[in-house]
Amino acid sequence: MKIAYYNLTTTTKHGGVESFVWEVARRVAEAGHTVTLFGGAGPIDRGYPAIHVRHYPFIARERWGRSRVLRRSLNLLKLLERWSMARHALPDLLRGGYDLIQLSKPYDFPVAALARRRGARVVYNAQGTDFFAGDRWFRGAIDRAFGCSQYNATMVAQHFGFPVGVSYNGFDDGRFRPESADSALRARLSPDGAPVALYVGRLVTFKGLDHLLDALALVRRRGRTPPRLVLAGDGPHGAALQQRVRQLGIDDRVQFIGPQPNHTLPALHAASDLLVLPSTDHETFGIAACEAMACGRPVIAARTGGLPEVVRHEQTGLLVAPADATALADALERLADDAALRARYGAAAAEWVRTMFTWDHVLRRVWQFYDEACA
Repeated sequence: MKIAYYNLTTTTKHGGVESFVWEVARRVAEAGHTVTLFGGAGPIDRGYPAIHVRHYPFIARERWGRSRVLRRSLNLLKLLERWSMARHALPDLLRGGYDLIQLSKPYDFPVAALARRRGARVVYNAQGTDFFAGDRWFRGAIDRAFGCSQYNATMVAQHFGFPVGVSYNGFDDGRFRPESADSALRARLSPDGAPVALYVGRLVTFKGLDHLLDALALVRRRGRTPPRLVLAGDGPHGAALQQRVRQLGIDDRVQFIGPQPNHTLPALHAASDLLVLPSTDHETFGIAACEAMACGRPVIAARTGGLPEVVRHEQTGLLVAPADATALADALERLADDAALRARYGAAAAEWVRTMFTWDHVLRRVWQFYDEACA
């Protein structure tokens, strides 16, 4: 087959959607199919030799957002960004003679509608919502759709009114696996030998980090020594979080280490004792949880979005109510105090993710949807 993967951000940023596109495209190409990746003019190219990568100019949402009227709607900014790339990419997509085109965002449905007139089948891999006014007009251009979790699939099906399957995202099981901790790194993360709770992700409000800091302060108010908290990531909420740490008087227990390259994360997990994902909204899957569990680490996660499909309560970690600092504090104390429980959850976690979320498992599910789209 001749297959195109069309998603602007695949070549402009790092993230779960982007990793999914790269890794599925890579394995489809290695299986002998002709694969072209359509992305924006950006610096990212994973260098997979079997994939033909095309980069197209676009007008970034930040530039569109200089207009006071336009910046009232983030979805509108994203739509304009996507359509500015389509102006350049569409001729190549239409001339390509593709059997199948995979999209990741509804913003590209109009592009799909035009490509489908040339005989291509279109598959929509939902990795969120990103709906926009009028997107239902183009739902007839989608031959098959699947989401990255049942939670995500249900939201998309309710909006568009067509059936949506599920193919969970994947992780690199060759990179993320249990390993021994580097003693020097462990000493930097926890000079006093206290358990280390790690967070990996963007520093944005919906990640619930304010509640996590409140939970750490609550542990201290209970007369306990809080675990060490290491925050790996950056984002627009970072400065406010640092100020909150100082206000709560827990700056001796919290480290901000900035964004970490993907290849360094296994060592970071090995030097930590557990992962915390206190999100309050918008988590359609939870790749950070997968990677931590693959390294044999239990996870404390909010019971929201797709996280309960990834983290199994009382088996691979603990699920707590979102935006609940008391529940977070209780969970932190429980795992910090019980090394045997952490080890049991961690071992079960490593086994669980390898039965569900490796790229081999992902690809088998994806091919099922491709076959259905082409049938």
